[in-house]
Amino acid sequence: MLDYGRRLLVVLIIAVCIGLMFVGGTVKKAATIQELPENWVWPVEGAISDYFGSRGGEHKGIDIAGVVNTNIKAVSKGIVSKSYYSNTYGHVVFILHQEEGYETVYAHLNTRLVSEGDDVNQGQVIGKMGNTGNSSGTHLHFEVHKRHWSVAKENAINPLIVLHKQESEWASKKAVEAMSLHRNKHVVKEGETLWSISEKYGITVQRLKENNKLVSDAIYVNQMLLIN
Repeated sequence: MLDYGRRLLVVLIIAVCIGLMFVGGTVKKAATIQELPENWVWPVEGAISDYFGSRGGEHKGIDIAGVVNTNIKAVSKGIVSKSYYSNTYGHVVFILHQEEGYETVYAHLNTRLVSEGDDVNQGQVIGKMGNTGNSSGTHLHFEVHKRHWSVAKENAINPLIVLHKQESEWASKKAVEAMSLHRNKHVVKEGETLWSISEKYGITVQRLKENNKLVSDAIYVNQMLLIN
């Protein structure tokens, strides 16, 4: 009987320990979940020309095409952590949003209007849209990183998660008419295919895919394609 009592006590102790492990794990997990920032503003008016995760997963932001020298705005208040020119990003501005725990990147600018260390407000114009660095066509390359940007971009998240899809659609539709005025660009309409667009402009489908870094023939309505 004494043996049975000891065994029962051991079982109870083990059960309590396992329970504490699960409780501790739940508390730890909950503490590390970071709330997404709310009420960020759209960084620029334009049409989305490339999405997060394209190019075999190498594209760590979204591309928003528009007219040269369109105002680029800070999505939220913060401090300019970097502002410089590089061969890849061209003129680029990084903003650290310390209170929210994110860093945003605004690349291929034609002009930078802020310097490292500057405090910026939400909606403040920080630069002008351009086509500098490793870029094909006028657009803003926009990235969002949890905590900090790094060369490996392991903290990158899809900007549309934060900016909200409905806002991106509104921005795209607003720019369709303006983008259609440019002869070297084409905004995809419902029912169009790469083949029909290539026929319209007298170029090959392969050339269209190369110009726009497409890995398949799939295109979508309101997508902006570079023709030449």
